[in-house]
Amino acid sequence: MRNLLFALPLATFTAACGGEPLAADTLEAASPVVADEAVDQVEQQVSLSSPYTWRTNRAESISTSIGTSTNRTCFLTGLGGSLQPAFPDDISWASAGTHIYGGEWILSINQYVSTALSTTVQCVNTAANRTPEVLWSKGEAAKLLGAVTPNRRCFLTRIEASGAFDSTADYVRVWNDNINWYLGGDLADDGGARALCVDFPEGHGNWLWVSGADPINRDLAYNSGGVACFLSELGGRFNQDSYYDGVSVNYNAGTRTWEMDLSPVKRGRAGCVK
Repeated sequence: MRNLLFALPLATFTAACGGEPLAADTLEAASPVVADEAVDQVEQQVSLSSPYTWRTNRAESISTSIGTSTNRTCFLTGLGGSLQPAFPDDISWASAGTHIYGGEWILSINQYVSTALSTTVQCVNTAANRTPEVLWSKGEAAKLLGAVTPNRRCFLTRIEASGAFDSTADYVRVWNDNINWYLGGDLADDGGARALCVDFPEGHGNWLWVSGADPINRDLAYNSGGVACFLSELGGRFNQDSYYDGVSVNYNAGTRTWEMDLSPVKRGRAGCVK
C-alpha cells in the first residue's frame, strides 16, 4: 500500500499553517495552523501548508511532487516504520523525506523490504537565503551548512540508513556553535541525513525528548500567533512494521500548542520558529 496524504491551507495569513498526520488511503483535508515570516526587515506574508505524508509497505522506490521550490521550503516533521535491511549484512539503503529536483519539492521513500515506512514534511512559503542541501553520512566529519546569522535556522529534510537507527544511541542532528551551523550525528551502522537552512526572524525554543519502553507525548511551543516547528534531530530504534511507530511533530489546534510524539525507544529534537 502506498498513499499521499495532505491538507490544503484554509487561507493565507501573516503566519503559517500545520496540522496533524492523517491515517487514510486517499487524499484528504485536515485542519491547518499558522506561523509567520519577515525577511530583511520587510514584511512578507507567508503560509505553511498542512503536512504531506508519503508511505509504503512494499520493497520499492516511490516519489511524488509536492509543489514548486520557488519561494517555498520543506522540512521533515515525522518518520515512522522500519529503516532496517532484510538481513544484517544487507548493504541496501532505505531513505525517506524530501528534496529539490527540477524546481520542485519531491517527497520520496526508497526501501528494499516489504515493511511499513512513512515520512511527513511541511512546507513554508519562503526561500529567504536558503542554503544548498547537505548530506552527512556515518564516518564523516560534521558537514558545514552555513554560518550563523541572526535569522538563519536549519532543519532536517531526509533520513537515510543501511543498518543504522537501531537504538537511542543512533541519531542525526543539526546544530550550531554560535559560529556555524552543522549536520552530523552518531550512528553505529551505515546511515545519514540531509538538511538545509532558511531565514526565520525568530527562534521560539528547541526541545530534545528521548523515550524508553513507553511512548511519550510532550508539549513544545505555544502558538502565540505564528509559530511553526520542525525536526532538527532524529534517532532511535526504527525497526517496527508500523507507520505509527516513530517520531512526529504535530500541532494541537485544541490547545494551540505544538507537540512531539515518540514511540518507544526513540529520540527527537524540534526547533520552533516564527
